[in-house]
Amino acid sequence: MKKVTKILALMLAAVTLLSVMAVPAFAEYTYTMTCTIYYVNGKGAQIASPCTFTVNAANSGSSSTGRKSPSISGYVLKNSGDSFVTYDMMNKSFPSSNYDRKGSATYTVEYTDVTFHTINFIDRATGNALARAVVLGGKPGTSYTQNCPSFPNYTATKTVASGRFSTTSRSSSENIYYYKTIYTMSYNANGGSGAPSSESKESGKNYTISSVRPTRSGYSFAGWAMHDSATSASYQPGDTFTGNYNATFFAVWTANQYRISYDANGGSGAPSSQIKYNDVPLTLSYGKPSRSGYTFKGWGLSSSSTSATYQPGSTYNYNASRTLYAVWEKDAPPAPTTYTVSYNANGGSGAPSSQTKTKDIALTLSSTRPTKSGYTFKGWSESRYATSASYQPGGQYTANASTVLYAVWECSHPSIDTVWDTGCKWRNVCRICKATLSSGTTHGPYVYGNLEYYSESTHRRTKDCTHGDYSTYEYFSHNKTGKYQQYSSTQHKKYFYCNDCNSSIGTGYYESHDFITTTVDSQSTSVCLLCGYTKSSVKTYTVNYNANGGSRAPSSQTKIHDLTLILSNDIPYRSNYEFVGWATNSTASVASYYAGGDYTDNASVTLYAVWKYSPETYTVTFDANGGSGAPNSQIKTYGLTLTLSDAIPLRRNYSFVGWSKDRNATSASYFAGSSYTDNASVTLYAVWVYSPESYTVRYDANGGSGGPASQSKTYGVPLTLSTVKPTRVDYEFLGWATSKGATASEYAPGERYTDEASVMLYAVWRYVPKTYTVSYDANGGGNTPASQIKTEDVTLILTSTIPTRHGYTFRGWATNPNATSATYQAGGSYTANESVTLYAVWEINTYTVSFDANGGSNAPNSQRKTHGQNLILTVAIPTRPNHVFLGWVTDGTSKSVVYAPGATYTAEEDVTLYAVWQERNYDFSVSDLTVTPDEIEQYGKVTVKFRVDNWDRNLPYTNIPVEVLLNGEVIYSTTVNFSAYGVQNIVFTLNVGASLGTQTLVARINWADHNSETRTGNNSVSATFTVKKVVETSTSTVSVNGEYTEGSQVISSFYMNNEGSSDVLPEDNVSFDFLVYALENGTVKVIFQQTWDKVVIPANGRNLVYFKWTVPMNSAGTTYYCQGTVTHAKAGQEQNSDNNTTEYAVVATAVASSQTPNTRFEKTAPAGYSPNANPPTAISGSATWNMWVYENGRLMLKTYGVTVGNTTPTVTPGSGCLTAEKVGATWKMKSGYGITLNWNPALVAKSGYIMPGTDAYTEAQIVYATFPEFGYSVASEKYRTLEKVGGAYGFIANPNADKNERVHFIPVYVQDGSYTVSVTATQIWTPAGMITAIRNANTLTIDGTIYDDYYVGN
Repeated sequence: MKKVTKILALMLAAVTLLSVMAVPAFAEYTYTMTCTIYYVNGKGAQIASPCTFTVNAANSGSSSTGRKSPSISGYVLKNSGDSFVTYDMMNKSFPSSNYDRKGSATYTVEYTDVTFHTINFIDRATGNALARAVVLGGKPGTSYTQNCPSFPNYTATKTVASGRFSTTSRSSSENIYYYKTIYTMSYNANGGSGAPSSESKESGKNYTISSVRPTRSGYSFAGWAMHDSATSASYQPGDTFTGNYNATFFAVWTANQYRISYDANGGSGAPSSQIKYNDVPLTLSYGKPSRSGYTFKGWGLSSSSTSATYQPGSTYNYNASRTLYAVWEKDAPPAPTTYTVSYNANGGSGAPSSQTKTKDIALTLSSTRPTKSGYTFKGWSESRYATSASYQPGGQYTANASTVLYAVWECSHPSIDTVWDTGCKWRNVCRICKATLSSGTTHGPYVYGNLEYYSESTHRRTKDCTHGDYSTYEYFSHNKTGKYQQYSSTQHKKYFYCNDCNSSIGTGYYESHDFITTTVDSQSTSVCLLCGYTKSSVKTYTVNYNANGGSRAPSSQTKIHDLTLILSNDIPYRSNYEFVGWATNSTASVASYYAGGDYTDNASVTLYAVWKYSPETYTVTFDANGGSGAPNSQIKTYGLTLTLSDAIPLRRNYSFVGWSKDRNATSASYFAGSSYTDNASVTLYAVWVYSPESYTVRYDANGGSGGPASQSKTYGVPLTLSTVKPTRVDYEFLGWATSKGATASEYAPGERYTDEASVMLYAVWRYVPKTYTVSYDANGGGNTPASQIKTEDVTLILTSTIPTRHGYTFRGWATNPNATSATYQAGGSYTANESVTLYAVWEINTYTVSFDANGGSNAPNSQRKTHGQNLILTVAIPTRPNHVFLGWVTDGTSKSVVYAPGATYTAEEDVTLYAVWQERNYDFSVSDLTVTPDEIEQYGKVTVKFRVDNWDRNLPYTNIPVEVLLNGEVIYSTTVNFSAYGVQNIVFTLNVGASLGTQTLVARINWADHNSETRTGNNSVSATFTVKKVVETSTSTVSVNGEYTEGSQVISSFYMNNEGSSDVLPEDNVSFDFLVYALENGTVKVIFQQTWDKVVIPANGRNLVYFKWTVPMNSAGTTYYCQGTVTHAKAGQEQNSDNNTTEYAVVATAVASSQTPNTRFEKTAPAGYSPNANPPTAISGSATWNMWVYENGRLMLKTYGVTVGNTTPTVTPGSGCLTAEKVGATWKMKSGYGITLNWNPALVAKSGYIMPGTDAYTEAQIVYATFPEFGYSVASEKYRTLEKVGGAYGFIANPNADKNERVHFIPVYVQDGSYTVSVTATQIWTPAGMITAIRNANTLTIDGTIYDDYYVGN
């Protein structure tokens, strides 16, 4: 509902102005002034007819009314401000009374004779005029300024002509001279030498570029360009240059080029050739050639190079073309490919170490077996999760691939737990792998029958449950006893007999006898230990032969007991070994038996061949093959690798490559220190590659920099020395010498060097004195002197030329452009050995501005103006009684203001400024104050009107303060602007707000300064009016924060707002009507209504009203409308009566009730049950509110508060729980029994607050309990609604309990530990809304179940 905010006054004097209107003066206010302007020359003679006109001084625009001064031949205005004379500038004459509105005004304009000045523009070289002269006319002594024209190819002595018109002559003149512009043409060798000298070029004339050509080692001169980084020439020697500016020509150079070629030298894929530019390092190609069986080592300088001088990507610095040859190294034979077989115990321990497998050769896997507690190792697999093995220890692995073999385990179930599922059902579960090994149902006790044969593996007996509800067989493995029956000389028959069931088992089978033999006098008697069969025989022994690393071992022999055996004469064979005899140990080095010898031992034996190592030898001979220093011959033993001698032969200008079996070989098969494996004698010939000796020529810049890189000279080949020249500041390079202190050169750059020796060449230098440039900078001026050259240690006499700068005085030269004092003077000495730029030091000219009070006093102090800078005139002004200061003029008699205080003064001259004055009558008045109507109600509006006057016939005024006071407090203020003799009418509307009774208004003008006026008694006026009281109210609802449950008592609250500045008291008879209704078929049905009489509300405040009512039963889903209305006798006359009613709707909800199901004997917890559920956080359940009451003749604010008492719900074991015991303050009981509950959630006063009457609150209307077995859920059938009996709440009567006791049964499945019930009390209503309290009951301890008392389980 729309609410209009009213504008309220907080105090009687605080009112709001809604509108203000200023009414200008009307035509009836006039002041006629007769104006006359006179025109005279310097002698006072009239030179034109006077000008006469009239103005209305009361008109705000009169001050600017005036006449333009005429142009008079031969004369100019003495004061430029007199070009237009206004009424404001004139001298006024008034009647003796300031209040007689008429008068006259006069003004005299003075003219002076014209003075002429001629400016000529002259070519200094020819004396001819370059343009027509300029003639200026002006007042004598005044300044003039004329811009000088510019002419192509000329420079003027000044760009602006300025000065003052002559005061002694009617005419004057001056010459401005122009000079031809000269530009400097400079040359820069740009890294070379021999640049032409600088030359001059006259502006407008063509310039021929010098024919002198500079030089630069390793480069060709391409021409000239205008910047140092150019790569192509813009001009050639002898070309024409037409530009009119200083120019520097930079030499353009083309670097010499060299070709670098590549030779694959027996390979293929050599990189393409590259171009190297003079003195520019070249990055060699990254491309690499290839050659089968060889490794590329880099690039050499000849086809026979064995070591690389350069690598791909290396830097090449020589200024010479060259072919680079690939250097190759023969590859070693490839190593065999191998693979790794790793083992992972896969949860166990003791895995074998990794093994290496050679390609195409089967690997015998490790015989080591890992272990794992409780598991049996089954083998190896390549899958971590395999249940069967792919490999066994000692098996073969043939794949050509690396792999990880994981142990495969089978649980041996060493420890078994019996797990009972439900009732008599059980499972045997492995404690390690958790597999179910068996399961079943256990019954008992049982009656068992006798054992009887059932199958070859088992017998059985009957098993009858004594309860008569189960009968089965029990099966057992036979308790077998083996029995034997003789059958033949080699076998007997075996069968089994069970002693438990007294039965033969199976058909039996045949097996060999298990003999034990005894010998007496070589007669052997054998008896079977199992069946007793007996036989006799003669004993023999076997002699076996093992070649033990050789071959062709003799066949086995048989020895008869006590007879000598002649050993075989056959001899085994083994390469590089000699047969010694036979021994019973494979590692023996001494023989125990020999071929054809006797063997007498009565025992079987294996004889191993005993060998003596006896290898063959071979000779390796070395031939220097044209060289000298060949190594001595070496002896090679069969089967052993020989390391060849690392001694290397020598041969002048040849490089040793290695050894070959071929005298004419060009490549080596063997190398010094390499391996020789052939089992044969051989002569190895040295292999040579022609490799002439080389020498190094190094360069030392000897104090300079930029020396050439070292060069390599080949034996017998002359070397061209580098053409690169080093540099050294202040020195000239003469050449190279072999002595560091040489003064004359021995070699010139580019000269041939033929000595067959390395050498260090030192630069030879000659000192050249330095020169320095002294440049001049006019630093803002002109006529800058030309630069000078100073020689090292020779004093330079500075130029006597002095620069010029308009408005400045030259003080000398300094090295800092910002210097204020000079370091050097024109014609002075400069001795420093360094180049420098000297900047002109200028002192700016200044001028004096003086002030004359011109009849007044307190003239400001003089000011100084700096040339080229504007001067802000002082804002200080002089004083003069009964006059107004208007500004400043340069003529003491003028009335036309030229400069105002704070204005900008720009003239470059001394000046005296004179004060300009205007007489004034400083007087203002206010009158005719009226208030309409003169009687009004609170918050009504009145119109205020009054008149203000300016009684000064000469001057307008701005920002004159006007104010209106209500009962002594300012409620309105503004400023007005007056023309001379101006009048203003002021009208505004006033909202009187909450003011009461007689009110006094006072209008004032210029009150703060009214004592300075001519009259002081006319600056204020007063009037009165009367304000009568009204009441202004509104209402709003207190937010609804609870459910309106059918059958419950609720409280609806509202705020009553006082939008006035006066208290609403009982005598104002303000009431609040409350109505609850519903709509039935469009018809209003009243449910409840009540009125709160004589409501009191503080000014600009609010108060609370509330109503207790009952939601009808059986009305769930019905919408109820709660309406509140403020009423009083003049409610309809309020400014906004629409906000005196408010309404909100609520929907009635059904009464929620719940009881938990009977879960007393449930042993299995439902899904979601948590034994560790935490009870809800306790909530105090409190509310507070404020209300204004009227007591003892005044308003008082009272604060009320209620809260649910600080009591704890009590839970105790039910009467049927005889085994419960109280330990200290805590009950201990078993699950499956009932508990009782008792709690009274009565309301009490909140600490520090007043307890209200019972009409301000309801008791708890819904109380329920939540339980840990349901996670304290409030879902239906998870909690219990409580019932109030005897002033306290408890459980309802339980039909499952003895005598319907009021108990809740704790389910059997509730685990041992703490057990806490939580209780919630809600539907407690207060004016602040509905509150809810939560309390957690005392905690019980659960220890065991009801079965422990009354029921025996499995």
